Amino acid sequence: MASNLVVTARSANGKKAARKLRHDGYVPGVIYGDEKAPVLVSVGEKELIAECYASAFLGHVIEAKIGTKLEKFLPKQIEFDPVTDRPIHVDFLRVSKNSKVKVNIAIEFVNEDKSPGIKKGGIVNVVVHKLECLCSPDAIPEKLTIDLSGKDIGDGFMLSNLALPKGVTPVNAERDAVIATIVSARMTEEETSTEETTTTTAEVKTETATEPEKKTA
Repeated sequence: MASNLVVTARSANGKKAARKLRHDGYVPGVIYGDEKAPVLVSVGEKELIAECYASAFLGHVIEAKIGTKLEKFLPKQIEFDPVTDRPIHVDFLRVSKNSKVKVNIAIEFVNEDKSPGIKKGGIVNVVVHKLECLCSPDAIPEKLTIDLSGKDIGDGFMLSNLALPKGVTPVNAERDAVIATIVSARMTEEETSTEETTTTTAEVKTETATEPEKKTA
């Protein structure tokens, strides 16, 4: 996957320089990794925000000429202002053709209209929304798909049932985790009702325990 985000080199460092960049509509950042010296960069704030809303932005490979060198890197972390929620810094991880990176890949469910369980009123109870995988930067899939065709209520999907592209390996491959199950809507309603009843009972007990004792004459 590739990103269209424009990344340019910057020479000024420090808090004052970073504040000026943000005032001018840019976000300061740094490229690091691959046993090379870190490089200071900046990106347009509007463009970065737009990319953040794109699917699997943190799995998008970016290629840019930084100074005199062509760099290839992945967005690694974005820091946001806790008050304004604007991006204030971005970290990029430099990669090469021999690199292996950890990325979280979204899981998508398809062919719901071909699932007998969903036609009966069942729903997909998703346990794992994204799967952490190890793969080459040039082979990061946009998403992983699970086909619901022919699946009925009670059917489940394990990690071992997931067809992964070549070169993509789950980080916790030894754990055959449950990805999702098809359950009846009635079962879900009963579980919710039970949880609400338990909470109400606990609250009543707490109030009873803190009630002051009555004094006798």
